[in-house]
Amino acid sequence: MLKEDVFENIKEQLKKYKHYSLEYTEYVGISNYDVICSNNEIILIFGYNKEADLHEFHWAANDALILIKEINKSNKKGLITFIPREWLDEFKNNHFDMYAVWNDYFNNDISKGVEYIETIENLKNCDCKEASEVTLSCRGQSRGFSGQTEEWMKQWIEGMESNAVTSGCKDNAVLVHRENNHIVGIICVAIYGHESEKGAILWVREIAVRPEYQRRGIAKKLLSQALFYGKCHGAKRAFLMADECNEHAIKLYESMGFVANKNEAQNDMILE
Repeated sequence: MLKEDVFENIKEQLKKYKHYSLEYTEYVGISNYDVICSNNEIILIFGYNKEADLHEFHWAANDALILIKEINKSNKKGLITFIPREWLDEFKNNHFDMYAVWNDYFNNDISKGVEYIETIENLKNCDCKEASEVTLSCRGQSRGFSGQTEEWMKQWIEGMESNAVTSGCKDNAVLVHRENNHIVGIICVAIYGHESEKGAILWVREIAVRPEYQRRGIAKKLLSQALFYGKCHGAKRAFLMADECNEHAIKLYESMGFVANKNEAQNDMILE
């Protein structure tokens, strides 16, 4: 188990390393992980990510080969995130496979094309299990998409999800779409960057529609509702992330004013 004082010390040491995956990591998210090694060359932490339903490494290092060597030495397998682009070939040569390549997408003016939407339903605490099931029904449809637990849904709408807290998010919500009184689609949103000179940003954290209801325009409707929600809560811009292979979703995002920033892609790989 990772002790909190050890974690805080590790976070303070990150500036000594050229690359690392721990910048946005909070203690609550990895408190049950184990430190495999921690020295001047590398920090390596390993544990089970309940939300993604897989094991993963967190790390800090200056050299790809040292990181690969320590992972192999641990005899553990799992996901490793935020791999620098210049290290990808080295990892591929050592039997790591691409898991996802996440690109940032921004809509820099959500006032354009955002129409008045009369009815938006926000997820209630009692419906978090059903909303979670919607996301889990889409697990594996897109590389890197694993869905969210009921607990995560509750944390999100209560403003307690660790990444949202770290980002200074406010007005967290999950907007839902129902068919026959059942939730079949959801979109998780929050507002951050309130002090930015360019204006606050709507964060579209998660979009999911049950497979049997896809290709019916539900995702577009939910994204439209999200943009309107953002505008009503003071956001000027919007942000989301998408795996580069999720072509159908990317077409939707681009049609609604989102543009990719591929210079800062998040490269995630997995050792199985």
